[in-house]
Amino acid sequence: MKRGGVSGAVSLVMIFCVLCLAVFAVLTVATADREAKLTAMTAQNAADYYEADAAAVRVVAALRDGGAVPEGVEVAQTGSTASFSVPVGESQALNVEVSLSGGTCRILRWQTVYTGEWEPEEYMNLWDGF
Repeated sequence: MKRGGVSGAVSLVMIFCVLCLAVFAVLTVATADREAKLTAMTAQNAADYYEADAAAVRVVAALRDGGAVPEGVEVAQTGSTASFSVPVGESQALNVEVSLSGGTCRILRWQTVYTGEWEPEEYMNLWDGF
């Protein structure tokens, strides 16, 4: 009587299935970790933007009402146009430009700009053949 022929093949298939499931489990955990970090970073960026947005609204209200501009914000005025910048996080700023006339203001620009330093790559690793 011959033994082990079919059960050996079934064991190999079962081992392969268990290995595949283990690899998929590790990939799932790694992806979930990356997504959690991305979500936290996105939430922080949104909080930074809305904090800067609220500060810019307070500056515009102070300019419109003739009050004192909050400390740390430099306003450049030319005629009836005022412009200023509020930092958003570490490498962005909210640039605002408003036109003031007779107690009313008109927003000319409300723009987020990148303020970080750009550094070009000095070396590109290109394939040179053989």
